[in-house]
Order: sequence, then C-alpha cells, then structure tokens
Amino acid sequence: MKKLSIIMFGMFLAMSCTNVHNSVDEMSTAPTVQLIRNATVKIRYAGKTILVDPVFSEKGELRSVLAVNHNPTVHLTMPIAEIMENVDFAMATHSHFDHFDRPAATALGDSLPLLIQPADSTFFLTEFGLTNTIIVEDSLTVDGVTICRTGGSHGRGLVAERMGTVSGFVLKADGEPTIYIMGDCIWDDETKAAVAKFQPDWIIANTGGAIVPALSQLFGPLIMNERDVVKMITALPSSCRMIAVHMDAIDHCQTTRSILRNELRHAEISPERILIPDDGETIILKKEN
Repeated sequence: MKKLSIIMFGMFLAMSCTNVHNSVDEMSTAPTVQLIRNATVKIRYAGKTILVDPVFSEKGELRSVLAVNHNPTVHLTMPIAEIMENVDFAMATHSHFDHFDRPAATALGDSLPLLIQPADSTFFLTEFGLTNTIIVEDSLTVDGVTICRTGGSHGRGLVAERMGTVSGFVLKADGEPTIYIMGDCIWDDETKAAVAKFQPDWIIANTGGAIVPALSQLFGPLIMNERDVVKMITALPSSCRMIAVHMDAIDHCQTTRSILRNELRHAEISPERILIPDDGETIILKKEN
C-alpha cells in the first residue's frame, strides 16, 4: 500500500501554509471549530485547517440503519467546495459509513493527506483507492502541531466487539488550547485516562446516542447519549469544555440537540460548559487560564 511519509507530509503542510496562510490577518487566527454536519468538523488550529470525519453525501444517498430513513437525514448547509477551502489535511477516526464516504474521497483526491488509525491501514485503499493515507500509530508532530492518537470503545460489550476499533485524536501546539477529538467512543476508563494524560481544554464529543436495536437493548448505545454526557461533563475538570456533535443527521442517533439541551438543563449544567452547535456554526476556542 502506498502511503505518504511523515517527511512528505511535513513538506506538503509547509507549502500549504506558505501559499494559504501568510496573508491571513493575525487577528483572525484564533482556533475555531466549525460543525459541518453530523461528526464532520472543520478545525482551524495553529495555522492549519483540518477536516475531521468528512461525509459529503447528499441527503438520503446512504443506507438506513433502522430501515426507516436513508442517511444523511439532512442536507449539507454549504457547498463541498466551500468546505474544502484552505484544508491542509483530513483525519478519519474510523471507517464507518457515517464518518467517511465516497464523495469525501473524491474531494480529498490524491493531493490532501488523510490521517488514519492502524486498524484502517488498508481500508481506504481497497474501498476508495486512496493512496494518500498516513497511519498515526501513536503521535506525529509537523510544523509545531502534535497529533496524538487515542483509543476507546464504540459502545459496550457485544456492541463494542461488533463495531470494531475506533480512535480519537488530540491536537497540541504551543500557545494553543489542547483539543481532544473523542471520536465514536464512550466515557469509560480509556477515555478518562486520555483526559487525565492530555488535560484538554476542549473535547469534541460524539453525543448522538446511536443504537442498533438488536444489541442496544442489552448493551446500550454505540456512542454517548444525553445521560452519558451528563456523567462525563460532571466528571471533567471545571476548566475543560465540550462541543457536542454527531446529532440530527443519522437515523439511528436517538439523542437530538433538543433532547441533550433538555437533559443538561435538568442537570443544572451551564450551557457555557458544553456547546451544541448547529450545522454550519463556527465556535471560537479560548484557552482557560
């Protein structure tokens, strides 16, 4: 399998940064997270623009999980060309259909690096013909940005076994808030350890409470639901804030934005602790002192 080397990755990002970012006013370089749809987010961080878990299919083009509504259940709020503007590289937390699709592969082409987990070392080549993948075994650092891979469980018990291996990523850079992209992982000992190790200022969490009816009655949801989010935010350090995504776009996600907001109000959790963006909304990140 052909893969970009880390050296080539660094050279690519250096050229990208020179061509794209030098003209950007320093006042506009604060890190941001833009929710595109579902778990697809666009992050501007330390001079880089990173696309996470891109899914660009039109509404209804993907299969239904519950045999009710084809996915995604909503349209993109912006053209793909606009989403791809200034993107330096992409990351895929895992290979499930609601985290990467063929239109995303077409948009990335062979020119943009795609960071992946070791478990998907051959998937993106065999499924999409992508040769521009970089496997993140543990961590890599390019142009001052360190990207660390974290583990986790895509549910509990038999659910986790069926869902397979998933990862998260942590972004670190001098003078920038640390961001933990949690991925399709529940709040358990492994994700708790990641928070303790990296002490993130922000956590992007997938909170749609996705289910598989045949299994979830016994083992619970595939990803965190509203009750799990309350447990997690209550356990986090007060300096850590969350951004909740992966809702209102895939038919097996039972936790909606409205349900999550209701649960947080009932638990008397400040809306400043956990932000719930709409599709297309951009959040400016600040680092707590």
